[in-house]
This record gives sequence, C-alpha cells and structure tokens, in this order.
Amino acid sequence: MTSNIADHRKWLKERTIGSLTRFSKWRKGIKIGLVIGGGFIAAIMGASANLVEADHKWLLYSFQIFGGVLVLVGGGVLEIVDEGAADAIERADALADLVDERDRQIADLGVDFEWFTRLYSTAAALREVVEGVLVAGAGDEDEQRRRFGMMLDIVVSEKDILFGMNADRWNFAIYIYSFQRELLQCVVCRRPMRVEEMAPHRSWKPGEGHVGIAFQTRREIVAGDTSGPEARALFDGPDPNRREEDLARYRSIASIPIGASADEIIGVVVATSDVPGRFWIRRGEDERASDPVEPLRILANALAMVAKIADLQCERTEAIES
Repeated sequence: MTSNIADHRKWLKERTIGSLTRFSKWRKGIKIGLVIGGGFIAAIMGASANLVEADHKWLLYSFQIFGGVLVLVGGGVLEIVDEGAADAIERADALADLVDERDRQIADLGVDFEWFTRLYSTAAALREVVEGVLVAGAGDEDEQRRRFGMMLDIVVSEKDILFGMNADRWNFAIYIYSFQRELLQCVVCRRPMRVEEMAPHRSWKPGEGHVGIAFQTRREIVAGDTSGPEARALFDGPDPNRREEDLARYRSIASIPIGASADEIIGVVVATSDVPGRFWIRRGEDERASDPVEPLRILANALAMVAKIADLQCERTEAIES
C-alpha cells in the first residue's frame, strides 16, 4: 500500500513538472515567433513605404506599428509569463519535496511509536516475572536459571523491532559471577542456532574482555563497531579466550552490569551482532528516538531485582531456621 502511494506520488510529480516544462517551452516558442515575426513585418513594411505613394503609406505604417506591437508583446509581456512558468516549476518541485519530507517524518514517527510500544510491552512482561517471584518464591538454582532464560527470551523475541536485527548473527547472554571460581560464567545464552546455544561458553575474569570490563568497572560497555584498533584493544580477550572469528562475529557489542546498586553487581547482560551499528549510546542531539541499549538496561534491572528477592528470601529462611 505504502509503495503504491509512493509510486503514485512520484508519477504525479513527474507529470506536473513535465507539463509545466512543456508549457514553458511552448511559451518560449511563441515569444521567439512573435519577436522574429513582428520584427520581420516591421522591417518589410518600413522598406516598402519608400516604394509607394504618400497616400498609401499609412497602411504600411499601420502594419509596421502592428509588427512593433508583436515584438513588444513577445519581448515584454510573455517574458513575465515565462518567468512565472519557471517559478511554478520551482514551486511545484519544492512542494513535492516538502510532501516527501513530511511523509518520511510520518513514517519515522510510526517506527518510533512501534519501538516504544514494544519496549513498554517488554518491560511489562519482565515486571510480571518479578512480581511472580515475589508471590511464588525464588526456588532453587535450576529454577533461577530457568527464570533467567525466560526473561532473556522476552527480550530476544522482540529483537527485530527493539534492535533492528533480522539476518544478523546475534548473541544474547547472561553472565553471573561465581565467587567460588572467581569467574563470570554464562548461565543463559540465546543464539540463532540451538547447537551454538548448547556449546561450551567462555568464562571471563573481572577486567577481561568486554564482559569482565563491564563487571569490574560497573559501567556499560557499548560499541557500534569493534573493528577499530582502539576498540579491539578494549574488547579483545586474553589469549586463552581469543578466537579468530571474534572480529567478524562481534562487530557491535553491548555489555550491561546487573545489580540492584553499583555496590551489588552480580553479573553482566551481553548482546552482540555481526552487523556494525546495532548498538550505540544515545546522545541528547541524536535524532533517533529509539535506544537499542535501553531494553538491555530494563532486563538487567529486572534480573537484579529477581536475584535480590532470592537473596532476601534465603536470608529470611536461614533466619527462621536458626
């Protein structure tokens, strides 16, 4: 439907400008004809006046005046009309561009509205999970892992709208810090292929790679393109964890710390894509209303709340038992 409207608008613009252009050429032709024709008549009549008797010269002078009028009309009056036609062409072209710009803005507003709608529905779904934990309890470690996976699925299911991912080689994962092993371990992972999800995943020490840096510094690590030398120095992992495919596979990265506060960071939410520009930090001057990092922030906050509820319930149980 949108394509048909755009094609019709393009056709109408071409027809309008084409008609005005042909009209302008027609006007120019008449102007040239009047000037040349009038000048020719005036010249012929002026030369003929010298060849006839004085009693008949008035008729030739009349035709000479008529030729002068034609020259005046062609050179003066039609010049104004011709300039008006050129202005009309310019105005028609400008108006058509304004219509195209307005339609583009309307289309952008539609995209933004859909993004905000999906973001709101995602946040609402995650809130329901948190509220469910408050009612049913945190459960054991396996139940917690299953719940984390369900929460990650809520975000991944909207990846096409929230992150613009289509045929990307994407990756979403949740890393939780193990005090026993002193490593950030992947507890949940989602990738396009199930076999990749089930494969062994790398673990990271605090400060290693973008996962470890986000955890250690307690701040978001976001890069739209990791192919530059400075970015590679930051996002490249140590030798045991480095793989040849990393440079091509993880071109755009977002690592968001999970924690109820800056002093209670328990892990990191990670999202990556092989397409540059999927993630960026939105600035105040950014014309885009969408923010691809915001859904990850909401997920990280929801995970932190679930983990905090579980800790509080465990402390309560231990207090009761003691």
